[in-house]
Amino acid sequence: MKFDYKPNSIQMGSPIFKRTIHVGLCFTAFVCLILALSFGKSKKTPHSNSNTPSLATTIDMPLPMVDASESNSSASSIIASETDSKPSPAKPVEAIRKSALAKAPETTEEEPKENWQVVKIREGDTLSKIFSRLNISTKDLHEIMTSKPSSKQLASLQPGQTLKLRVNSDRHITGLTLEIAPGDALQVSRYEEGFEVEHKVQPLEKQLAFGKGAIANSLISSGKRAGLDHNIINQMVKIFSWNIDFALDLQPNDTFRVLFEEKLLDGEKVQTGNILAAEIVNDGKKHQAVRYTDTKGITGYFSPDGHGMHQTFLRAPVNFVKISSHFGSRKHPILHRMRQHKGVDYSAPHGTPVQATGDGKVIFVGTRGGYGKTVQLQHGSRYKTLYAHLSGFSRGLRSGAEVKQGQIIGFVGKTGLATGTHLHYEFEADGIVHNPLTVTLPRKNPVAEQQKRHFLAHAKEMLRLLDLHEHKINVAAAD
Repeated sequence: MKFDYKPNSIQMGSPIFKRTIHVGLCFTAFVCLILALSFGKSKKTPHSNSNTPSLATTIDMPLPMVDASESNSSASSIIASETDSKPSPAKPVEAIRKSALAKAPETTEEEPKENWQVVKIREGDTLSKIFSRLNISTKDLHEIMTSKPSSKQLASLQPGQTLKLRVNSDRHITGLTLEIAPGDALQVSRYEEGFEVEHKVQPLEKQLAFGKGAIANSLISSGKRAGLDHNIINQMVKIFSWNIDFALDLQPNDTFRVLFEEKLLDGEKVQTGNILAAEIVNDGKKHQAVRYTDTKGITGYFSPDGHGMHQTFLRAPVNFVKISSHFGSRKHPILHRMRQHKGVDYSAPHGTPVQATGDGKVIFVGTRGGYGKTVQLQHGSRYKTLYAHLSGFSRGLRSGAEVKQGQIIGFVGKTGLATGTHLHYEFEADGIVHNPLTVTLPRKNPVAEQQKRHFLAHAKEMLRLLDLHEHKINVAAAD
């Protein structure tokens, strides 16, 4: 007999072989199932009983906030401290985080770029025109103008004001400031809920300033050479216009001195204020004026003895002209015979404004013989003034109308018996015609008697300061 003998072996395909393979596969599947269930449980419960997070938990936790200036080693030290209690999983966690930090870009966000634009308000400018010129959203304009009642000031821009606008890259307003005057601004800010409008006023500081000079041809040019601005020069003209005809009376080498306020914002001069004391020496005669506020709060300019500088009548009805014919007897240029010239003729360009020399009432407006177009005013019960050869009248001027000193009533022309463009001006007191250049004009508003003592002390101090500042300038010039 022949036997096949294979000790301790299991033939391929035999029943025993098949059972062995089946048992092995079942055991392997069981082990895999147990591991899968264990892994799923750890995912659902991020915090185990231990204080140290598991590997899966650590990966799911957000990265700690690390300053961009800190190195990756400092970030690694924070991560390592979290995994010290389980050294085995710490290495892969640290490696993962280091990789993330190394690849992640810096997260510093840049704010949208915004530009400030400065606009000097011109004649005829409106906010709408400026927005259109700068290509800024008109929707922003509507929201700003309807945000608060104070924003209505933006609807009345004045030439010379400054407008500052901050605009983002999308041409939307993020900030706007209108400088109404030095230290006075309207500020618009943008917030998430809309625009906010604030009126901000910053008090201005004050300091004394001084100027002096000599007349060369006019107060305006001489004042500018002395470093005075238009505000101070114009104030001087108004203060002394009742005593001096600045077009005719000033002589070469007449002198002037003035003490005034300067206004400062953050230590820098932004504008001039009021004249406190001033002096003009005209043809050897000294004219001085001091600013004073009485106990009732009424402010004016007075001579050092307390008489008001503001007289009832201006010395002349037109500015910056020359006299073409004086008061008195003369040969008429058209009639060619001697006759009394009852007024003064002021030669001036056609259309030059003519102002009422005093408060009064219109008693005649129209054409009157050789006078041509004429206006006559009644001033109280004693005085009358007449303005002739006009080219026209101010709109709305009519007989019976009340006028104020300095109000424009007509314009220079050459109507009637006139050979050239000029204004004929007459001054009448108590029914008698007087020379307007020499007549003594009545003063008004003197310092009240009960305040006279206080005023005299104040005036003395102001004139002392006027002298003191001139002395300082003279000493500085000598050095």
